Amino acid sequence: MKYSGLHTMLRLIFVNVFVILTLHTCVFASNDFDWFWFVYEKGNYYNSTYAVYRPLYLKNIYTDESFTASLMPVLYWKYTTQRQHTTKGVFGFYESVDYWGPQHYENDTGLFPFLLYGTSTEQKDKYFHLWPFGGSIKGKLATDSITTYIFPGVALFFLYPTSSYYVLAVYLVASLVPVYVHYTSKDYDAHGILWPLIQWGKSPIRDDLRIMPLYAYSKKKGFYNNYSYGLLYNVRTEYIGVDTMHTVFFVPLYARRWLESGKAESSSLLWPFFSWGYNDKHGNVEINFPWPFVQIRDCDDPYIYKRIYFPFYGKYTEKNSSTFFITPLYFVLEKDNKEYQSYYSLYGILFWYFKRDYASEHQRYGKHWRFYKLWPLFHYEFNDRGDSSFALFSIMPFRDEEGYERLYQPFFSIIEYSKQSNGDRRFGLLLRTYFQSWNDNYFAMKIPFIVSYTEKDKIMNHISLLLSFFSYTDDDTVQELCIGWIPVYRNVKDKKAYEARIKKLASLRNAEGNATLLDSRFLYMAGVLPGATVYSLRF
Repeated sequence: MKYSGLHTMLRLIFVNVFVILTLHTCVFASNDFDWFWFVYEKGNYYNSTYAVYRPLYLKNIYTDESFTASLMPVLYWKYTTQRQHTTKGVFGFYESVDYWGPQHYENDTGLFPFLLYGTSTEQKDKYFHLWPFGGSIKGKLATDSITTYIFPGVALFFLYPTSSYYVLAVYLVASLVPVYVHYTSKDYDAHGILWPLIQWGKSPIRDDLRIMPLYAYSKKKGFYNNYSYGLLYNVRTEYIGVDTMHTVFFVPLYARRWLESGKAESSSLLWPFFSWGYNDKHGNVEINFPWPFVQIRDCDDPYIYKRIYFPFYGKYTEKNSSTFFITPLYFVLEKDNKEYQSYYSLYGILFWYFKRDYASEHQRYGKHWRFYKLWPLFHYEFNDRGDSSFALFSIMPFRDEEGYERLYQPFFSIIEYSKQSNGDRRFGLLLRTYFQSWNDNYFAMKIPFIVSYTEKDKIMNHISLLLSFFSYTDDDTVQELCIGWIPVYRNVKDKKAYEARIKKLASLRNAEGNATLLDSRFLYMAGVLPGATVYSLRF
């Protein structure tokens, strides 16, 4: 996959931030989890590994896919699988999709509606579209190809400037209308002038014509016939097996739809506010009087039960799921299937209670999982495997623990605590100004720039003060004392393991194609460039 210049620059910055955060004097991490203040964190989370440089970079790696993000939703976020890469950004207006088969590769990229283009190993799949000039788009909007020419409405912004938001909205809509459009979908071929005002198209079984607002028809042999007069009077005939359905709609006063067999019928007055109908085949009866305030429906196949008296009361049940509310302040969502039962409730939007009960143990949630949140003050969750977590504050108005919460939550953390079923625990205070990680055999704590301390099997193996100005290390590979960042005593216990760690740090220089933004003299002094001793500097 090819990266833009901005993307490449960001990746380079991330590499150098990583170098800075890992060049700490005289010790090496002895645990899968590591961190620096609220800025950097890496570790394992159930079936994934992750690294995050807040708020610039986040990457979660799963068995056969990954998720990457930077300042989402402003900058970008990306989903990667074995067959497809999807990158989105700029609040979703930018999208780039790479996908490939055994002998085929395609890329679709666009900043809607300004620029859309596609590359491919197949010439027929390449396209380019630049608004407001036009171009071609392929494989989008349920079509094989779309070709447009000139969007003249853009000139309104320059010829008749205005400060009225209503007029600007009209200009915006007009700027999306092309002088000419041609599109195809399988064997259907259509043309338009000032689309959607004028359009005509044909295929062996389909025929369409539209001249808005005067007249339109659409026919598909053996399927339907539609006619519209002045956009107000509409007639549709639809062939359904051995039966025929008729629709007459005089907008918005009256509408009626019925089967010739009499097995189904529905009517509407002042659509969409008043409507009612039945269907004998599915055992369906529905009344909206007036919609959306009163909605009543009973259906046997599929099973549906709906009683909504908005905004005071509502219950909607379909197959194995159900939604219930009393006033806009209490909501309940339930689901019951073969895998699990779930119950989500929100009280006044501020208090959340979620639970899941599984038929067999889930890797993340166990068999029984509970989650409580008083937004934006705190959240607390636990399961029957022994996993639990607590955070004060918890400001996200939605739950997304591996995306938005992982990237932004520590910026607002006053107190946080978590425990995993493997015995690992973590505790932090004041945006992780004090943070510790521990289990039965390991303990580590840090106060940024001041002190860090690590012990293994209840024996100290590292301590450092003042950006490691003073530090002492005694682990499986080396025993070392540093004063003023200078090692005054060193005893290498495992030369191969020690050299492997040295090489690992030095390899950071070669990350991302041997490119770095750091001054080479600094890297030399830090020991990353050849010719100098490499130390692991730890805050």
